[in-house]
Formats: sequence, C-alpha cells, structure tokens
Amino acid sequence: MTTTDSGPPRAALLRDSLVMTGRTLRVTLRFPIVLFMAVALPVILLLLMTASFATIVLPGQGYRAYVNFALPLFAVMGVLYSTLATGAASVSDLQSGFDARIRTMPVAAAAPLVGRIAAEAVRNLLTMLVVVAVGTIIGFRFTTDPVSIAGFFLLPLVFSAGLVWLVLSVAVRARSAESVSASLSGAFLVLSFLSTGMVTLEDLPGWAQPIAAVNPVSLMVEAMRALAHGDGSPGGPALGTLAWAVGLTVVFAPLAIRGYRR
Repeated sequence: MTTTDSGPPRAALLRDSLVMTGRTLRVTLRFPIVLFMAVALPVILLLLMTASFATIVLPGQGYRAYVNFALPLFAVMGVLYSTLATGAASVSDLQSGFDARIRTMPVAAAAPLVGRIAAEAVRNLLTMLVVVAVGTIIGFRFTTDPVSIAGFFLLPLVFSAGLVWLVLSVAVRARSAESVSASLSGAFLVLSFLSTGMVTLEDLPGWAQPIAAVNPVSLMVEAMRALAHGDGSPGGPALGTLAWAVGLTVVFAPLAIRGYRR
C-alpha cells in the first residue's frame, strides 16, 4: 500500500479516505437522474402507493396504518438506487483518468474504494432520513425504543455495504455511467415489487411467494417493521439480511477489486 509521508499507514488511509469520501459526494451531484431515483422516486412512490393501495391491502385500517406498513420498502428502495450513484461516479473517474492519476500520487491505495463506500453510507442515510421525514408528515411513527430505531436505519446501511460491491463490479467493466444504471435499475425494481414491501406475503401469487420469502428486500422490510413498531421479532429477517450482505461481499468484492486494479 502506498502512503503519504506525513503519518503511519493507518492514519494515511483514514485521512485519504475522508478526502475521497468528500470528493465522491460532490461528484454525485453531476448525476441528477441518479439522485432523483434515490430520493425523489421513493417519496413519490410512497405517496402514490399509499393513496392507491391503503384501503385494499389493509381494509378498514386507514392510510396511516398503510404508511407504517409500507414505508420501510420505500426507504430500502432509496438505498438500492443510491448505490447506482457510486457506480456512476466510479465509471466517470475511471474514464476521465482520475483514478490513474491517483495511483501516481502518494495516496493510500485503498482510499478511492473506501471513500466511495463511505460516501455510499452517507448518501443512504440521508435518503432514508428524507423518506422517513416525508412519511412522518403523512402518519409514520416509531413506537419502539431508541436502540431499535437506530437498528431501523443501520440495517439497510449494512446491506448496502455488500450491495455496493455488486455495483462496483459492474461499474469497473461498464462503458458509461448510464449503462450502470440501465443494467441494474430494472433488477432493483423487480426486487422491490416482488417483495412483501407493499403487500403481505399471502396477497402475492403462489409462484411468487417463495421468491419473496427469500428476497433480501422482504427480509429488510420485515426486520425494519419489527424495529419500528415491534411487529414480531427482527432477529430472523435481520440475520437473513446480514447473510445477503456477507454473500454479496464474498462474491463481488474480489471481482470489483480485480477489475479496479486492471
């Protein structure tokens, strides 16, 4: 690992990673469509789906009950689409020659990747805060303790730390920033709708129920509902989400790092 001259390797990595995190957050402003998909789209869908499905999915319980039921899905959707900003920024840096220049400078070798992953976490947290804020206006409420509420926000961030490796493995082989979004946004949409986020498992077609049961989006949503409202135990769904995060990291981190080095 290459380090700067002003400190030990760990200090250099931390310092360089913080710089790269700030830069990555600024670079994502160049991709407004990605930011729209990450922030505005989940909010719009939350409002539309609540107006359309509240009385169908939860008859007799009102719109507020459906907001509390469905909001975790739209927070998760924001996290899914936010990872595309990391992919788009990575392609832009690779094609502009920025990464090549960084490799010739006294910068910790891992700093660009660490910075992108850290920026991803910051964007995801901001996205979730926006979705929850809008949801609160139309009736969403936490009814659990502060530790559970912290887990509500933390669990999707942990999953995104695994998902971002999948996105980066696509980005380092993509021809354009737009192709990253085009290749993954459809898959994210399928995962979101083929889940228990908007309807109960029993309301899905029989062929879709086994898929939805193991879908990481369903697992996250179920755990987040329990963490937000105490509806059941979050343990099983949370462990399933963590298993997905570890699996994605094990499979795609080597592919992303190998492609980045090339």
